Amino acid sequence: MKLKFLVVAMLFSVIAFSQENKSFFGIKAGYNLSSLRNGDVDNRNGFHLGVYGEHQISEHFSLQPELVYSQLGFKDSASKTVKMDYIQVPLMFKGYIFKPLYVELGPQIGVNINKKEEIDFGIGTATETSEPNTFDWGINGGVGFAINPGITLGVRYYHGLSSAYKDADEFNTLYQVFVGINL
Repeated sequence: MKLKFLVVAMLFSVIAFSQENKSFFGIKAGYNLSSLRNGDVDNRNGFHLGVYGEHQISEHFSLQPELVYSQLGFKDSASKTVKMDYIQVPLMFKGYIFKPLYVELGPQIGVNINKKEEIDFGIGTATETSEPNTFDWGINGGVGFAINPGITLGVRYYHGLSSAYKDADEFNTLYQVFVGINL
């Protein structure tokens, strides 16, 4: 129920922002490279796909809420791959240093919607389960270029502040490269 409310609220805010003169709506997609901070693990490749709305506050500042499906996870030394899917809701504060270059910073919450662990034995795979925390939250920072007519290219780093698993000091980290297209 909380996830449904979050999705509906996010969509309404994106639609409301896109109705104003200095606001627009768009879609974004890109590459993810994720891992666990404080864990002895390797990175996992994935992707993200979502929608955003950007509202210009002034000539040099804007606010950008997003709703994103994102693949996170990691690989460990025992040939185990952990795949975690999240619905993430970042709220980015963007500062345009000089157009088209911007920097961004903002909080993010996430809801884990799927998890799968696979162990590769060379002759086959097996699955096992351990449950991550349902909610994840942290902070994003990034840079990008807003290219006319309505294309954005950017990179972003997510620094998880809540533990990915109960009773563990391991936090999600995520590097993203993305393209956004204003609609």
